Amino acid sequence: MPVAGPADPVRAPSEIAAAIRALTPAQWARLRKVAAHYALGRTMEAKDLLQEAFRRALDGERRCPVVVDVVRFLAEAIRSISDGELKRAKRGPVLVPLSAPGDPATQVPEPADPAPNAEKLREAAEEDAEEDDRRQSQRQQIIGLFDDDPVAQVIVEGLLEGTRGEDLRALTDLDPIAYQSKRRLIRRRIERFLQG
Repeated sequence: MPVAGPADPVRAPSEIAAAIRALTPAQWARLRKVAAHYALGRTMEAKDLLQEAFRRALDGERRCPVVVDVVRFLAEAIRSISDGELKRAKRGPVLVPLSAPGDPATQVPEPADPAPNAEKLREAAEEDAEEDDRRQSQRQQIIGLFDDDPVAQVIVEGLLEGTRGEDLRALTDLDPIAYQSKRRLIRRRIERFLQG
């Protein structure tokens, strides 16, 4: 990942909004997986972490250097927000009630343990399993769009596995022009699939 310096130009919120609207299914899956990972046992749910990362990026609270991929930037924002919420919860003030001994009117119950209980962990695991099934189904549908084009199918599978750039082109043995043409075909089919 390129390292951004303090003087590097940053993406405008409108550029980030456009990048979010153009996220591929694989990129959405990656961001949801990152959010689910950082939400487990923390104070925020995965969908809230994802939305908070979007909000901070679009409001300009978090700035994305142009040398950093937007998906990577958002994944890092999710991690950072989760870590910040966890630290904030840990350093919160401990309130100790003062009560008169034996006076039931001033007795305060013990505060609830902020750690997730077994039921919440089970629910989170079930939601993750359902999300994994949905992603796997969508993945198979997308790969199936290219049953008539084995080269495009190889590219799509590589993209879904996270392969990028020259490594992806090398899988196909296509020259750069043919590779770009194939990528445009893939993008158009997937866009039609998602719209239809």
